[in-house]
Amino acid sequence: MKNAGVYIHLPYCARRCVYCDFTVSVLKQEEELSWYLKALHREILFYAQSYPDKIVDTIFFGGGTPSLFSARQISGLVTAFCKHFKTTPSLEISLEANPCSVTLAKLKGLKEGGVNRVSFGMQTFHPKLLEILQRSHSQGQALMAYHLAREAGFQNINLDFIFGIPRQSLPELQEDIQRAVSLGPEHISTYHLSVPQNNPLHPLLPLEEVSADMYEWVMDFLPSCGYTHYEVSAFSKPSFQCAHNLKYWKLHDYLGFGVGASSYITTPQMPWGHHFKNTDSLQVYWKKTHEEGHAKGQEEVLTKEQAQKEYLLTHLRLIEGVSLEEYEERFGSSLMKSYGSIVDKLLTWDLLDSVKKMLKLTPRGILYLNKVLVEFM
Repeated sequence: MKNAGVYIHLPYCARRCVYCDFTVSVLKQEEELSWYLKALHREILFYAQSYPDKIVDTIFFGGGTPSLFSARQISGLVTAFCKHFKTTPSLEISLEANPCSVTLAKLKGLKEGGVNRVSFGMQTFHPKLLEILQRSHSQGQALMAYHLAREAGFQNINLDFIFGIPRQSLPELQEDIQRAVSLGPEHISTYHLSVPQNNPLHPLLPLEEVSADMYEWVMDFLPSCGYTHYEVSAFSKPSFQCAHNLKYWKLHDYLGFGVGASSYITTPQMPWGHHFKNTDSLQVYWKKTHEEGHAKGQEEVLTKEQAQKEYLLTHLRLIEGVSLEEYEERFGSSLMKSYGSIVDKLLTWDLLDSVKKMLKLTPRGILYLNKVLVEFM
């Protein structure tokens, strides 16, 4: 594959949310942003030289809170990628933002600097639920951020929401999603709150049946409003699917930059793919990029069998499912020959469906996705 996506992890936050399980660090001094950018620029140069044939067609700034960085700093990173990598004219550049860390001036600056898709972590509009999640923004700031993004000229906006929050009712989730639809974003993502047992929210999580009712309602409501359900957690208006995230679900090439970032790259020498992940330590990341130009910690070259399994596990998150023909074209072997007994079992359990040479989750299978994936592991 010549085309590749780029993920840039910007790990700093003003404070850490109680449910967060990402590689993040609370920002103490503004100078930290500057030294982190220097490390990123060294990493960009290293991978541009390592993979000169790769053509970047998506860039995704995730975190953390990328909107803590200035528009000038983000623009500088975009310029560096365009200078050192080949890029496509239709380059999708997404940036995650906390509603309370944007202004009209910053959003205009981001737009002028190349960002053409912004994703706001709304999570909920209800004050008591925002407090439970320890979010730093208010309902008013969330709504204002959306309107400012429109005023700045953004025509591709995603809003993230969480369901299954402790003490969240179905009517409250319905109010959140209905209000989101009334705003008219191009993309809406809904994530089921999942935290480890040692997290203080874990004992307060609602029953699985309550969360399932919430998700079923979302799956019915958003398509009725013109949003296509294309991935387990993602809904979009026509032609506004997130091109970058589709790289993960279709097992296409992507390069991860920054602390804790992961990559998957295919080359003629490693046709089934090469996974590598950067260190999770900011100190080690700085030291390694300074000395070696990269900060790889874990690496794995996939075998054909491992790539086949990963292809299935990622593609099954897509509502369209897995194409039996595309699978055979990519791997030169039949999916049913390799996994027929598992597929038959899941068909019997009404978790999978087979339609027009596509293997896809049933509505029940979407609700019990983990049960489906475990069977293929």
